[in-house]
Amino acid sequence: MTLEEYFELTTAPFPKVANDKTLLINPAITKLLSRLRFAVERDTIALVVAESGCGKSTALHLFAKSLDAASYNVMSTSLTTLNPFSFISHLAMTIGLSGQRFKGEAAAALLKHLRGLPKRTVLLIDEAHLLPDSSLEDLRLLTADDLDRRSPFALILVGQPLLRDRIAEPQHYALWQRIGVRLQLRPLNQDEVTELIARHMKAAGCRKKNVFEPTAVTEIFRHSRGIPRLVDNIALQAMLIAMETQKPTIDVELVQNAIVDMELN
Repeated sequence: MTLEEYFELTTAPFPKVANDKTLLINPAITKLLSRLRFAVERDTIALVVAESGCGKSTALHLFAKSLDAASYNVMSTSLTTLNPFSFISHLAMTIGLSGQRFKGEAAAALLKHLRGLPKRTVLLIDEAHLLPDSSLEDLRLLTADDLDRRSPFALILVGQPLLRDRIAEPQHYALWQRIGVRLQLRPLNQDEVTELIARHMKAAGCRKKNVFEPTAVTEIFRHSRGIPRLVDNIALQAMLIAMETQKPTIDVELVQNAIVDMELN
């Protein structure tokens, strides 16, 4: 018997990739989207940090979808562990430019292409905390290549809190000055965790009420610390144990067993 059959669901619960039905657009996400739009309109660099699993990539996806396709061209990458030359070349090749022998040539070709486009380019860099120091400096120079002219692209840097700490270091002071929007995406509170689990179950076609007992949800919140990815993982593991032990609902004991299983693996 499958998990879907046991709980009488129409689709798999807690999918790895969130969809529109499972997304929780809470006030923090709404604020983040608004501030990012402000950064793009005001031609300033935006910095977004959050712990792993808090929904940074999902927020970026929502932001990209919210932009007017007739006015903006979105470039996104998370290949931040490349060396500086390879990173600049990667950005250039992402928009279809041919490779160059030297970093300066690749940067010049990239800037010329972006300035000639009819639409504004928005560059979203996820996992930016992994960028080498020289790549961070290259990005600063690329956004200010011609004195007081408008930046050739809007830049949004997204990563773990380490990113904020690194950019605040003296060697990156010039980049820190150019950041006009600074945001931290925090974990969910307990009410939001309750709503997130309910949305997932509804999206999976669940017709039963309180499959997750209130005390079980509280336990999930406590152990996940409100981090959405951990909420999903714990809830799914608890459902699997419930099926294996033939229990109709998920209680505190099942959640605790799920957490133990996850810690052992």
